[in-house]
Amino acid sequence: GKLAEEQGFYGAGTFEGTAESLMVIDPREGFIFHVLPDPTGLSAIWVAQRVPDDHVGVVANMFSIRHVLPDVSTGGQPDFLYSASVHAVAQARGWWKPSDGPLDFTQVYSDGEYAHKFYSGRRVWGAYRLLAPATTLPANYTDLRTQADVYPATLATTRKLTPLDLMAVHRDMYEGTRYDMTQGVAAGPFGNPDRYAAAKSIKLAGS
Repeated sequence: GKLAEEQGFYGAGTFEGTAESLMVIDPREGFIFHVLPDPTGLSAIWVAQRVPDDHVGVVANMFSIRHVLPDVSTGGQPDFLYSASVHAVAQARGWWKPSDGPLDFTQVYSDGEYAHKFYSGRRVWGAYRLLAPATTLPANYTDLRTQADVYPATLATTRKLTPLDLMAVHRDMYEGTRYDMTQGVAAGPFGNPDRYAAAKSIKLAGS
């Protein structure tokens, strides 16, 4: 984050080129990290949220950090790290004021889901249903950017996760749910989850 503040973060100005949402980890801890250009184009706005030791976090092509809280030490490390510009820019632009309570980073700075509704949220739901099954989350929502209570940035797990658990998330096609990509006419006779895409001039029956 500090490096982005000092050197700047370039954003192309298009929907998918203006920011990054990443996981930054080492053998001891992990942070969810979001960064985007500041209004000057010379620095950056960034925030990072620590993933608690008994939690898992999911990032799916969209910001996921919600309410940015003041530094609260957990095991000697702050839960939130962020640039001073997080609050300053939001307040200067009229997007947030202190009386609103903690700043919701995703609502203030995110463009929302790319391409279509459920582009990011459905994958977050799918991953959490496998990694934190003790918590039931809704598969549907109205607007992922403005609804802070749909999917948390992190969730508690009931056991220690393994590399096989993470591989299972990447292989998952929502099998066993109403969104199973291996079922239905679009999956073809062999249950292919790689659905076809229609040309712009073609309208699929029933769509």
